Amino acid sequence: MSTRLGIVGGGQLALYLCKAAQELGVSVTVITESADDAALRYADSAVVDDLGSAAAIEQFIDGCDVVTFDKEGVPNETLGWLIDAQAQGRIAIHPSADILLMLKDKALQKTWLEQQGLPTLPFHILSGRAASLEALSGKFGEAVVQKARSGGYDGRGVQILRKLESEEQLWDVPSIVEPFLPDCNEIAVISVRDQAGKVQTYPPVSMEFDSQLNSVKAVAMPAAVSARLSAAAIALAERVVTALDGVGVFAVEMFVTPEEELLINEISPRVHNSGHVTLDACNVSQFEQHVRAVMGLPLVAIEQKSPAVMLNILYTEAIRERCPAAPVTDREACAGAALYWYGKAPGTHGRKMGHINAVGDSVTAAHELADRALQKLSGDSGEQAA
Repeated sequence: MSTRLGIVGGGQLALYLCKAAQELGVSVTVITESADDAALRYADSAVVDDLGSAAAIEQFIDGCDVVTFDKEGVPNETLGWLIDAQAQGRIAIHPSADILLMLKDKALQKTWLEQQGLPTLPFHILSGRAASLEALSGKFGEAVVQKARSGGYDGRGVQILRKLESEEQLWDVPSIVEPFLPDCNEIAVISVRDQAGKVQTYPPVSMEFDSQLNSVKAVAMPAAVSARLSAAAIALAERVVTALDGVGVFAVEMFVTPEEELLINEISPRVHNSGHVTLDACNVSQFEQHVRAVMGLPLVAIEQKSPAVMLNILYTEAIRERCPAAPVTDREACAGAALYWYGKAPGTHGRKMGHINAVGDSVTAAHELADRALQKLSGDSGEQAA
C-alpha cells in the first residue's frame, strides 16, 4: 500500500482529507499558493508556492506516491507536469488528470454527458458575449442560466437571466447557456469508486440555496424525495462514476423536475460541500472513503446512522468575533450540534468559514437544532450572510 498522499489545494476539503488520512496511517503533503490555507495546520509537510512553478511541483511530487485534488481550478500546465510524472512511474493520480481536465470545463463536461447518453439540460456554447438572441430565446425561452466554462465556484461564475433581452446582459467570457428551470428542486449524490471498480454511494441529499449568493445554504440527508427517485438518483450517479472510470469521491448534482425527471447539473471530481453531512450522519465520512479509494484501501460499506442537516457558516463580522482563528471541531459547544470551523482568514461576504452538522429523529428536528446553533453562533440575532 502507498503511504504518502499529495493534495493539490489547501482549503477546508484538504483539511478534512488530511485528518482522515492521518487516522489511516497515511502521511500528507499539501501544495497550495496561500500560507493561510486551513490544511497547512494538519498536513505533515507542505509546499507553499505558485502552482505554475515547475520547481514547486517537482518538490511536491518528490514527497508523495499518490496525488489527488481538493479543487478543479488547477492550471493545465500543472496537470501536464503531473501527467509526465505519472508516465515516469513516479506517482499515481486519482482521479485522473484527464478527468479533471474534462470536468473543470463546463462545455466539455456537458458535451461528455450528451455523448454518454446521460440526462442533462440542453445547452449552447458561447465564445463570448456575441450571440444570436433569437437563437437562444428560440431554443430555451426568455429565462436562461449562463455559466462560465471555467473558474466558477460557490455560485460564482453563474448568473440567472430571467428575461434575456439584450446581448449586454451576457458576460463576455467563454460560457455555456442553459434554460432556466424555475420549479425544480436540486439534490446531490456522493459516490466513491475504488481502484477495482467497486462503488459505494451515500443516500441523496436535498440542497437548499441562498437566492442572493446562488450558493448552497443547507443540505439535508436523506433527500426529500420518494424511495423510487432516491434509488434512481443513486443508480444515475453510479452510471456517471463508472462511465468516467474514476477513482475517489465524485459529487453528482441533479435537478428534479416537477415530473420527477432527473437531469444532471454538474459533476465534481472531489469531496464536496454537499458531503460534509456524512461526518455525522453516516458511519464513514466522504473524506475517509476518498482516502481509502485513492490509496488502494478497501471501502467501508456505507450506513446512514440518523437524519441530519448541514448548514454552511457564511462570513459575517458577528460570527468572526465568536470563532477562533484555528480550525476547530466541537460537538458540544454549539447548542448540541457539531461545529466545524475552518480557521480561515477573515473573508468577504458569503465566504464559507465553517459548517454546522446536526442530527435528529427527523430532518425537521435536525434542521431546527442546526438553526438554533447558527443563531447562537451569530449572537442570537439569527443573522446569517444570506
